[in-house]
Order: sequence, then C-alpha cells, then structure tokens
Amino acid sequence: MKATFSYGLILAAGLIVLTLVGFFLGFQTDKIADGRWFGLLTFALIIVVTWLGIKAVREEAKDKAMTYGKGVGSGVLINLYGGVVSSIYSFFHLTFINPSFADYTVNATRQQWAEKGLSDAQMDAMEKGMRMMLSPAIASIWGLVMTVFAGLVVALVVSAFLKRAPQPAFETETPAA
Repeated sequence: MKATFSYGLILAAGLIVLTLVGFFLGFQTDKIADGRWFGLLTFALIIVVTWLGIKAVREEAKDKAMTYGKGVGSGVLINLYGGVVSSIYSFFHLTFINPSFADYTVNATRQQWAEKGLSDAQMDAMEKGMRMMLSPAIASIWGLVMTVFAGLVVALVVSAFLKRAPQPAFETETPAA
C-alpha cells in the first residue's frame, strides 16, 4: 500500500509538471495545434511510473513474489491516486492559470474542420459539445478517467512481465531413527 500511494504521488507530480511545461512552452495556448505530440509524454510517464511502482510493490513483499492480479491492482491504484491528485490540479489550472484553454482548442480544431470542408453550421454545432467537454470540471473528470484507463492498460502489460511466483518452501528433513 505504501508503494502504490508513493508512486501515485510521483505520477501526480509528473503529470502536473508536464501540464505546466506544456503551458509555458505554449502547447496549451498559441502553439496548441503543434503540440499534440506532447500528450505522448504523458503516456510515457504513466508507463515508467507504473512499471517502477509495480516493481516496488513486488519488492515490498516478504518473499518478493507478486501475482498477476496483485500487479494489475497495484498499477490501477497508482494511476487512481495520481489521477485524483492531478485532476484536482487540472481543475485549478483550467480555472485560474489557463482559463482560455477551451478557446485555443476550439480555434485550432475549427481550422482542421474547415480544411475538411465542414460548414459553419456543422462547426458551430460541434463546438457547443466541445466547449462543454473542455469545461474545467468535465475536463478534470475526463482526465481522471483517462489516467486510470491508461494505467489499467499499462498495468495489464507490465504485470505480465513483473509477476513472480513465490519460492517453494523447503522442508527440512528429519533424520530417521
């Protein structure tokens, strides 16, 4: 339990740092269309922290063993803890630090839609739903769901590599009388 919470906080800190770096580099504002690749860093962070966290859980065990299910559960918990903390920060970030995030995202997306030949009426209809999804509350909840889902997928794979069966207990032989 200790390792899952610790690595969950490490994941949250990493996600928060990536959010701030993306903001300061302009990937959440004027360069938003150019920075879509930046989301891959988030997935890489989830992979690394989940791997290290599941490995730490395994090493915490007395016999250094871990079942596949224990690994998957630990990975999901790490991402749940990290997702909750980073989603709270995300709400704060989208409310106070970058309240124009939805505007930047919508403008960049409208340009893509226009290139595909969508009419203004079609774009206006889709924009309403997009703005709703980009509100701080819904975006934060969606971020939590996506972090846990990505963590589950990663944990399913990582646990297959990190599972370890317990060592068989050796019986001591008693000499025959």
